[in-house]
Amino acid sequence: MKIQYFPDTDTLAIELTTQPVVATDAITDDLILDYDSDGKVVAITLDNYSKNVETVDLQALGVPLLAA
Repeated sequence: MKIQYFPDTDTLAIELTTQPVVATDAITDDLILDYDSDGKVVAITLDNYSKNVETVDLQALGVPLLAA
C-alpha cells in the first residue's frame, strides 16, 4: 500500500495494490475509485483533500499488513 499527498493539486492518492487499473468510477467530483479486472478497488483518489478532510493528522489504526 502506498499513500501519497500532492500539495500542488491538494490530492491524496492511496494505492492499495499494484494490480493494473481497468476501470475508474468518479463517486463524487472529489472521490475517484480505480478497479482491477476482478472489480476490486485498487486505488482511491481524493481531490481537494484539505477541503474534504477535517483532521490534520493521518493515522492508520489496526490496518493489517498483508503479505504480497
